Amino acid sequence: MIIMVEIFDKLGYKKYTCKTCGQEFYSQVERDTCGDAPCDEYGFIGNPATDKPYNLYEIQKVFREFLESEGHTHVHRYPVLAKRWRDDVFLVGASIFCFQPWITSGLVKPPANPIEMAQPSIRLNDVDNVGRTGRHMTCFTMGTHTVINKEDDFIYWEDETIRLCHEFFAHIGINTEEITFIKSWWAGGGNEGPCYEVCCRGVELATLVFIQFETLEDGSKKEIPIKVVDTGYGLERIAWISQGTPTAYDACFAPVVDKLKDLTGVEINEDIQGRNAQIAGMMDIEDIGDLKELRQQVADSLNLTLEEYLKAAEPMEAIYIIADHTRCLAFMIADGIIPSNVKEGYLARLVLRRTIRFMKELNMKESLADVMAIQLDFLSKFYPEIRQSEEHIMNIITLEEERYASTVKKGKSIVKRAIKRLKKEGKDEMPLDMLIDLYDAHGMPPETVVEMAGDDFTVNVPDNFFTQVAGAHEKDTSNKKSSFKVDFPETDLLFYKDFYQKEFEAEVLGLVEKDGKPCLIFDKTTFYPEGGGQPSDIGEVLINGNVFKIPYAEKIDNVVLHHIDGEVSQDVVGTKVTGKIDWERRITLARHHTGTHLVIAAARKVLGQHIWQAGSQNELTRARIDLSHYKRITQDELNQIEKLANEYVMQNIELDIQFHTRDEAQELYGFVLYQGGIVPGKMIRVVKIPGVDVQACAGTHVLRTGVVGPIKINKTERVQDGVERIDFSAGLAAIDSMQHDGEILRVSSAIFKVENDQLPKTCDRFFSEWKAQKNEIDRLKSEIASLKMNSLADEYDEINGLKVVHQLIEADFKELQKMATDFTDNGKADVVVMGNNDGKIVGAASQSAIDNGIKINEIIKTAAGVLGGGGGGRLTLAQGAGKDADKMDEAIQTAVELIKKE
Repeated sequence: MIIMVEIFDKLGYKKYTCKTCGQEFYSQVERDTCGDAPCDEYGFIGNPATDKPYNLYEIQKVFREFLESEGHTHVHRYPVLAKRWRDDVFLVGASIFCFQPWITSGLVKPPANPIEMAQPSIRLNDVDNVGRTGRHMTCFTMGTHTVINKEDDFIYWEDETIRLCHEFFAHIGINTEEITFIKSWWAGGGNEGPCYEVCCRGVELATLVFIQFETLEDGSKKEIPIKVVDTGYGLERIAWISQGTPTAYDACFAPVVDKLKDLTGVEINEDIQGRNAQIAGMMDIEDIGDLKELRQQVADSLNLTLEEYLKAAEPMEAIYIIADHTRCLAFMIADGIIPSNVKEGYLARLVLRRTIRFMKELNMKESLADVMAIQLDFLSKFYPEIRQSEEHIMNIITLEEERYASTVKKGKSIVKRAIKRLKKEGKDEMPLDMLIDLYDAHGMPPETVVEMAGDDFTVNVPDNFFTQVAGAHEKDTSNKKSSFKVDFPETDLLFYKDFYQKEFEAEVLGLVEKDGKPCLIFDKTTFYPEGGGQPSDIGEVLINGNVFKIPYAEKIDNVVLHHIDGEVSQDVVGTKVTGKIDWERRITLARHHTGTHLVIAAARKVLGQHIWQAGSQNELTRARIDLSHYKRITQDELNQIEKLANEYVMQNIELDIQFHTRDEAQELYGFVLYQGGIVPGKMIRVVKIPGVDVQACAGTHVLRTGVVGPIKINKTERVQDGVERIDFSAGLAAIDSMQHDGEILRVSSAIFKVENDQLPKTCDRFFSEWKAQKNEIDRLKSEIASLKMNSLADEYDEINGLKVVHQLIEADFKELQKMATDFTDNGKADVVVMGNNDGKIVGAASQSAIDNGIKINEIIKTAAGVLGGGGGGRLTLAQGAGKDADKMDEAIQTAVELIKKE
């Protein structure tokens, strides 16, 4: 463990203890408090802390130039989509996320050392506080000077880190006597270590972390050989204190805020916003009660009622929220996130729909795309990649706004049913879990649910509603690791050395049982184990003259387990065996796997660079690949993808398949390597189709694209919002699919007795004629039903003062329902029970009958029981059916007797 040394004496700092919170801190001047809120109030609003104002991008430039002058290398920002290189979180929440786990573990070299970077970071854990506290943002820029220290290359540690921090703040004109360094501890992403929180005038500006430990599953920690300096400077906050504006939003994206003010006519009251930020700075805004208390305190301090304060503050807050959220969305979508109902797409959609909500609160006539155009114009001056993605961003924004309107329209009926059900249960308030489910599962915004509830039903929306929702979706929990362990030498994988090797000799190293199945472990194998969307090889193994089937192979901890059909004893360990794979299966799966790479490359060319693989599965007759895409793929686009993929096949390109260290591979190809998923280990197998595609891939592949054979796209379907699936066949499987389609075409043409090219026109004519005839049949049925109803109008029994019609009648199910409701809705009868000879029975009741205690749903349920079936429904209309249709008269009479008893 590295012992923290004292640098503070050299810089004139002494250690003190905060009399308010008890924290130890360092300061150049004697003081009673630590310098952070709530121990110290904000002291910079209207009184800037620097000798000149900086906007966000000016402070980024000064930060970069200062650290470059101190020997640091600037590194361009990483994408905000962390799942490009890690499998535990979706979004980059801090600059260190970019370097975990590969760089911090030593498996990958850092892009430079030491590093300077300004990393856009996204945190939605306090999304409901954005716009309301003056400081919270969904997207913020974390400046960092990061150092990866190894035993043989130790660059700097605590002394230099603190010196750089001290001198940077002095460089931008902050009086260092106002700076404090508060001792603390940091943990995150599986690492931890001591840290200092650097504060000035009541606000934390930076955190200096010295990562020394790995956090173990049981909560304990283990020292790691690589020591990491992980600093995080809040560049938005630094810009804020340099300007002394009422809020950080005014300091960091004022041009966007100003244009939104012009569009809406909202005036920013600096007194209210400044007081709000000051009081918010004294509070740890974590839950509903905190936010409500904040609002009340601000109102009281300004001698306003809470209602007066909210009326003035909420439009201003909405302006800030829209400015913040559109900025967050710009980075999300530009970096490859497609709004959807799962994973990172869920988080993007949450931010997007909150933006629309606050636009509606301001009664903005502009579309979300109009507002996003303002944000993109501002951002693209500093981030050229945003400008390059502008068309893609605007396409998604426009489509998502349309989907949102459609979702709300469809969801209203679901909300109505939910409220009706709760009222029926005697409840007058909606539970929070139901409100969250309406948003999660059906996209219904809570404020719409409130509007629909009316005055006689309560829907309480907590102020931190979206924080709760986002918190449940921020981490990726889908990557569960197997708990099964084996302790054997790594299996030598022969299929990587010679793809065409079909047989092999090996030594049996062990026999284990997994999931109740015996599994053999060899020193070497040519059986490909299941993985990466590719099924395993199958085949057989010859042991002591006996042949055993191998139906499945899998790999655990670099050891291949060969599942075996039949019983073998431990005596087999140490013997020599001969294995043989099913070659036709291997080559077919390999064609599909290489074909998958060709199809995704073609899709990216046709649909755009945002295309990213979201999953794949190779089978013998077909393969599927899931792509991140924001709308349905058209037939024309499919045709282009299919044609381009086949062009790649005909070019007969030789595949370049090599093993690289992870850092070599990333340096050569970047994160596009991981489009098939995060690949573990220090060594990575890279499958490159020169000029076409490159991926980290462990699967078996043909050696030239020409061996894939023809590629035929069978269909496309939407798997979920934001994910399109392409189903295709390759090689002989493609020929089989073509012949199958051709046979369908020939048989269909023969049925209509026309040539193949006349089939579409003939089908259209027959369908049009069938539709016309169906409409005529429906019209005649309606007339017959009307005649039947007229004949039954006077055939009723009066039971307990109610007109009751009961009849066995020849009509289909829909006709029975229509006739029954026509009688009760139009006052021709109070209760109707009708059945047909197919065993279908229907009942209807008027409001008068219901008021007299008639429960037609229970009556029909009992009557259907006579038919040997069941039924049910509503108090106004019920239906049932049973297999004993010959008992229909008895069933109808049973219903009548039950009516008499009511």
